[in-house]
Amino acid sequence: MKERYIVILLLFFLVVYNAQGVLYAKGSSISQMVLISIHGIGSLYFIKTLLLKTKKNLFYKAWTALLLLNIFGLIFTGSLTNSIHFSMFKGVLMSLLVFYPFYYFSYKGLLSYKDLIILVIVLIPIYIGQFYLAQEQILSARVSVNTNVVNNTAYDILWLLPFVFFIKKNKVVSASLFLISVFFIIQSAKRGAMLIAGVTLLFYAYYQLKTVSKKNRIRGYFITFLGIVAVGYYAINFFIQNEYLIERLQQLEEGSYSGRDVIYANLFNAWYSSDNFFNLLFGYGFASSVNLSGTGNLAHNDWLELLTNFGLLGVIIYMMLFFSGFKNVFSTKWGKDKRIIMGVIMTMWLLSTIFSMGYTVDGGYLKAILLAYLIGDSSNLIKHNK
Repeated sequence: MKERYIVILLLFFLVVYNAQGVLYAKGSSISQMVLISIHGIGSLYFIKTLLLKTKKNLFYKAWTALLLLNIFGLIFTGSLTNSIHFSMFKGVLMSLLVFYPFYYFSYKGLLSYKDLIILVIVLIPIYIGQFYLAQEQILSARVSVNTNVVNNTAYDILWLLPFVFFIKKNKVVSASLFLISVFFIIQSAKRGAMLIAGVTLLFYAYYQLKTVSKKNRIRGYFITFLGIVAVGYYAINFFIQNEYLIERLQQLEEGSYSGRDVIYANLFNAWYSSDNFFNLLFGYGFASSVNLSGTGNLAHNDWLELLTNFGLLGVIIYMMLFFSGFKNVFSTKWGKDKRIIMGVIMTMWLLSTIFSMGYTVDGGYLKAILLAYLIGDSSNLIKHNK
C-alpha cells in the first residue's frame, strides 16, 4: 500500500531531524525542510483522522482539544516573531501533531510493533551522540575546570524506555537496551529523570514477569532478576562514587529545587490573585509564564504552564487527557500487556509534567507515537500477540 511508504518516510524524517548536531549541522536547511515535512504530514493526517468514520474516544478528543487550544492561543495571544513563543510552539507541534499520522496508521493496521523496535534501535545511538554533544557544549562554554554536568538529553533517552517493552522474544536484547538507556539517564544527574527511570524499571520488571511464556519461564525470570540486579548495582555504585550526584540529591532534602519553587509560587500566585475572572478561566495567553515566573523562564511544569497560559480551561483539558488515558489502563477490554505498557507511559508522562515539560518539547513526539499506536489500534491486544 502507498500509505505504508508514508509510515516509513515519516519515521525516517523523525530520525533525520533528531540526528541534527550528530550527523549534520544543527539548525541547517536539512533539519528545517525535514521539520516542515513532518508537520505537513502531521497536518494532513490530522484532517484524515477527523474524517474517519468511527467514533472518536475521549483520549483523541482531549488530545485534539489541547492541540487546538495552543494553536488558537498562539494566533490570538502569541507571536511567531518572539523566539520563546516560536520555540515553544515548535515543541507543541512536534509533541502533539505527530500523534495523528501514527493514530491513523495504527487504526488502518499500517503500523506494527516491529516499526517501533526498529525506531528505538536506531535512535539509541543517535541520542547517545546527542548526550555527549550536549556535555561537550556545556563544558566548552565554562571558564572553570569543573566537569560536573547536568545533561537535559536524559529526558529524550528516558522516552526510549517504553519502546523496549515491545521487544518480547529476545529478552537479552530488551534488557541490554534498557540498561544502556538507564546508564545515560543516571550519568545525566537529572534528578527527575532518574526518579522516573526508577519507576519505569519497576514496571519493566513486572511486565517481564507477567508476560514471560510458560516454556521459558525460568529463563525469563532469571534474565529479569539479573537485569534488575545489574541496574541496582550500577546505580548504587555510581551514586557512592559520584559526589556531585550526592550533593544534588541532598539539595532536595534541603528544599533546593533549582529555582523551581520560586517559579511555581510566582506562577500560581499570579493566576490565583488575579482580579479578572477571565484570566482565572482562560489564563493570560500563550507562553505568558515567561513574564509571570519572575525569572524569564517557562514553568517547567505542565499544570502551571497551562494554568497561567489558558487558565482552568487548559487544566481541565489536560485532566481529561490523563483521565481517559488511565481509564484505558484499567479497561477490561484491553489485554494485559497492552494495559501495562499504557500504564507505564501514562505514569511516566504524569511524573514528567511535575518535574519538567511534557507537551511543549520536541522529545514529546516519542510519547505521541506510543500513545497513537495503542489508542489507534482497535484491537485489545498488542499486535505481536495476535
